[in-house]
Amino acid sequence: MKYFKNKKASKGAICALTVSTLLAVGAASSAQAKDEVVFASWGGSFQDALRSAMLEPASKALDITVKEDTTNGIRDIRVQFTAGKIAWDVSEQDLPSCETLKRDGMLEPLDYSQIDTTGIPKELLNSHYIGFINFTKVIAYQKDKYGENGPKTWSDFFDLEKFPGKRAMHGKVNYNLEASLMADGVPARDVYKVLATEEGKERAWAKLAEIAPHVTAWYRGGSQSAQLLRDNEVDMIHMGHNRVESVRESGKDVAYSFNGGTMDVDCLLIPKGAPNKENAMKLINELLSAESQARLAKTMPLGPVNVGAFDTGILTADEAKKVNTHPANYGKQILIDPNFYVGQLGVLTETFDTLIQQ
Repeated sequence: MKYFKNKKASKGAICALTVSTLLAVGAASSAQAKDEVVFASWGGSFQDALRSAMLEPASKALDITVKEDTTNGIRDIRVQFTAGKIAWDVSEQDLPSCETLKRDGMLEPLDYSQIDTTGIPKELLNSHYIGFINFTKVIAYQKDKYGENGPKTWSDFFDLEKFPGKRAMHGKVNYNLEASLMADGVPARDVYKVLATEEGKERAWAKLAEIAPHVTAWYRGGSQSAQLLRDNEVDMIHMGHNRVESVRESGKDVAYSFNGGTMDVDCLLIPKGAPNKENAMKLINELLSAESQARLAKTMPLGPVNVGAFDTGILTADEAKKVNTHPANYGKQILIDPNFYVGQLGVLTETFDTLIQQ
């Protein structure tokens, strides 16, 4: 676990504790601390960016020590809850996990008298969690293959005659059923209405089955998707827009469109029984401020949930246009509905894995 109270302190105050250690000895002592909060995110370069853009400024503004840990997802919170020893005060999780944990009674309700939601879309506000960062998977393509007229919609991506070439798609069911329905002519606004029916799901599976034999790679991680595009292993790919930007910055002539992009959200939550709940509310409020959100978008082109970030002056006009939540881009995308996946992700995954392995 890493911790700091301000920038000066962060250089010397780093303690490597694991979640298991916290469960054993940390929870009780944390409960006694009045000037700290424990935050868990995904680690790596992403958490490095969070630290410099968000966590250190929040620690300074609140005058509290922010300790850090990393999460591997929903299972970590389940383990802590079952053990009755909550190690984290705030955690970042994907949206379906947030909804699942809420339904399972494992989250504290958020106190919106302490959390300013100005500038945050209402669809990202929930009684027990709140949107934090938006990211979008877009259709990207090699310009040396297609010029300026590459595939920009899902019907283009699925059109083997008009756009011949090697394709790659996300190797999990998430996003693919939505993309398949849009390729089959369903407007983005109606995708989840269609998927709510058995006939709609069958329609999505049938369309996905058309393209599956022509997919060169079903990638699992963001770094793999970037490598596929950078190394010319595929001509078009459905991948994170921030990863496409990194490929472009490396000198590759690639392009992408936000049309039909599948936008997902990570959220912030407070595990039920968090030892520093009041500080957790304060930290969430700081992380969602327009300035904090803009600083992170300045570091990497992930989307602020707070639209006020674009009015802070922190982002240049060119930087803002690359961000998926910029007003010019937001409406072109479909926001993933976590309620579709909760309770049936296992079945959908099994069907998906069988389909792509045929």
